[in-house]
Amino acid sequence: MGESSKAPWEDTSVGILVLAASLILVTLPFYITFNEFLTSVVKSVGLWFFIEAYVAPFIAGLTTSLLHLFNVKAYFSGPVIHVYEPTPINLYVSWNCIGWQSLVIFSAIAYLAFRGTRLPLHEKVVTILLGLQVTVLVNILRIAMVGLVAVYLGKLQAIIFHDYFGTLISLAWLLGFWYLFSSKSVADEGGSQNDS
Repeated sequence: MGESSKAPWEDTSVGILVLAASLILVTLPFYITFNEFLTSVVKSVGLWFFIEAYVAPFIAGLTTSLLHLFNVKAYFSGPVIHVYEPTPINLYVSWNCIGWQSLVIFSAIAYLAFRGTRLPLHEKVVTILLGLQVTVLVNILRIAMVGLVAVYLGKLQAIIFHDYFGTLISLAWLLGFWYLFSSKSVADEGGSQNDS
């Protein structure tokens, strides 16, 4: 009767979730500050115009397609998503909100992570390509989630979601991906050392 009815993985899962939440909250100020720094660099160099003119409309189109899956009737024109059903609203996909910062941060972490590993080149390339693709997908999902909040709950709630939870989603993805990579990398290197 004194035995716990929990499976052994349940205590570990809760611990991992608490640790992950702690890491996200501890690194959030650095992440936001670094995003602001990246934004100022891109603005000073003039790259924002390229992102606004070419990348934001592409992301708006992908996000519009994703919104259709959630029964939101919309079309896009440039970087603006025009929702006409269920709630008419225009969603502006800004050059600074498409998630390019998370791609830069992902790439910087990849460079640092791969410097000290003895992974074969093909594993590094596959890891980078997979990570970049999923980072873009996470950003599109994040933008679509902001759109869904705007459509179903209102603009103020969407702004709050965008400013706080959107950043947490990107940060959680980056931390989760590199945690999984480092776990696999350590296991692979440990296995190859045992084989020697």
